[in-house]
Parts: sequence; structure tokens; C-alpha cells
Amino acid sequence: MFTRQLFLAASGLAMITSLTGCFTMADMWENTEDYVPYFLQPYRADVHQGNLVTSEMVLQLERGMTDAQVQFLLGVPLIRDQFHINQWDYVYYLRRGDGDVQLRRLTVFFNEERRVDHWTSDAMPDEEQADQLILGNIRTFDARPPKQEPAPLVEPNAEPKNEPAAESAEK
Repeated sequence: MFTRQLFLAASGLAMITSLTGCFTMADMWENTEDYVPYFLQPYRADVHQGNLVTSEMVLQLERGMTDAQVQFLLGVPLIRDQFHINQWDYVYYLRRGDGDVQLRRLTVFFNEERRVDHWTSDAMPDEEQADQLILGNIRTFDARPPKQEPAPLVEPNAEPKNEPAAESAEK
């Protein structure tokens, strides 16, 4: 009788222990990054999807541009919704191999004449930062104004120079 009670207690304890192990294993299976060292984890490539738009591109947008000009500047929009025909969405999605996710969005709104009315934009990286993000050299970017080339200096009273080739063509 005593051996039967001891056997039931031992089997009950083993069953309870094994059931708690199932919960622990399920948690470990879903969150392997917490339990497995980094060098033993499988390689996960970065996933880049959508339109890569830089801050220089956004600065070139102007009110009154046609939809063809916008498409030439930014490319084909990722989302061209049939229910919102006057709205183009440029979305860029980056998921790193470690699970870090970045999402940037630019929405261009057109008027009835298919000309740019206005746009909304998240902070966009400049071209150098975008290249470094793709290569994986930096994890995130800091929003800074894009580099602009200075306009050439022109003297206000300068007269155009005559080309020697133009003079010889006239003779």
C-alpha cells in the first residue's frame, strides 16, 4: 500500500515536471535569440522592400509637377490605390536579420489635373546614409539636411564671352 502511494506520488511529480518543461520548451522555441548564443544562430539576411527615397529626392519635389515627372524622380509608387487615385504612397521597409524594423513613408497627393498638390514625408536619410544603411555599416540614421552643391558664382555685370569657334563659323 505504501509502495503504491509512493509510486503515485512519484509519477504525479514526474508528470507535473514534464508539463512545466513543455511550457519552457515552447517559450524557448519561439524566442531562440534569448537562449541560443549569437554564433550558433542561423544567418538571417536583411530584407529591403519598397522604394528607397532619400531626402535629396524629397527636396526636388515641387508643387505643380505632373505625375510623370514625379514617377521619373521617385520611381513607380509601391501603392497606387484604386480608391484613392489622387494619392501615391512610397514605402520603404527594412528588416534587419536581428529583427530590427525600420519603416519610412512618403505620400504624394495630386489635384484633379494630375499635378502635385502637397506631400507628407517621414524623415528620410541622405544618399550617403542610405548607402550605409543598405550595406549594414550603420544601424539607423540621424535626420540631417541633405548636402547641396553651391550654385556657381556669377558676377552681376559680367558680359558673356564670345567663343572663338563661333567667330570662325561666321567668316
